[in-house]
Amino acid sequence: MSKLAVVAIGGNSLIEDEGDRDGPGQIEAICASAKYVVDLVVNGWNVVIAHDNSPLLDRPGEPLPYGSPLSSQWFPASFLAELQGRLGYLIQQALDNELQHRGLNRRSACLLTRLIVSPGDDETTLAQPVRWPPAEAQTTEETEACTTGSASNKIEIRTRQEPRELVEQEAIKTLLQAGFIVIAAAGGSIPLVRDGEGGLRPVKARLHSDLAASFLATQLNADLFLITTTAERVVLFPQQTGEAYPLDMLTLAELRQYEADGHFSNKRQQAQIRAVIRYLERGGGAALLTCPQAIGRALAGRTGTWVLP
Repeated sequence: MSKLAVVAIGGNSLIEDEGDRDGPGQIEAICASAKYVVDLVVNGWNVVIAHDNSPLLDRPGEPLPYGSPLSSQWFPASFLAELQGRLGYLIQQALDNELQHRGLNRRSACLLTRLIVSPGDDETTLAQPVRWPPAEAQTTEETEACTTGSASNKIEIRTRQEPRELVEQEAIKTLLQAGFIVIAAAGGSIPLVRDGEGGLRPVKARLHSDLAASFLATQLNADLFLITTTAERVVLFPQQTGEAYPLDMLTLAELRQYEADGHFSNKRQQAQIRAVIRYLERGGGAALLTCPQAIGRALAGRTGTWVLP
């Protein structure tokens, strides 16, 4: 089988105007990102796309579960499956149209994806109410709040966990072997646990989409883990000079040091960097961070931030 790339795309990948971050704009951005992913196919890669569900969660006027404006930061499994299917369909359409436009005899397939987490992930404690909309994505060690009533009620805190097993792993491999571009692990996937009899049941937990994509890349033994960002390269701004310092190619050890030194203050970027680190720690081949428009040039070594073990 050809080289495999797992691509994590999010709704902010193509948004240049911070004032235009509404749901429809983010959906258009993700679909446009999908078209640039075809550059990987042209370069001989098999591709799995993992996408963020947040655009559909943020759509103006879109009813959330239970009709509450103060919705929880976790959602019922059936609702997550609906989001996976809706956005996956849009990406699938964008991909297939682009493949046809370029004369490529390939097609895409959208697969609802479930990830198993450890049995203790649904333990809860009490905390203060949380504001809506929720803050930017945090790392897996941090906690997040969810509410089932008004803002004055007590709410439950559930610790975000990492996945342990990819239920659809063999199905994804089969689709790849058949030549499909696979869309999977959307929005962190649907978190499940195994019961005492080995059955699967949904659990009230949330998996960060970039970290779930990192786990997906590991389980599929992907040769490349690509995260789309808002810039062609990751840029540091050292306090001593205040000048931009773009990163072209670095090692895992160097990236760890930059993270430890606090160079990544944006929480979205922190999650992306953590996802790259974990992929490489688990034996990944190479990671690339770049904007969707630059994927082709990054593959040719002309731009992008490459991270090697």
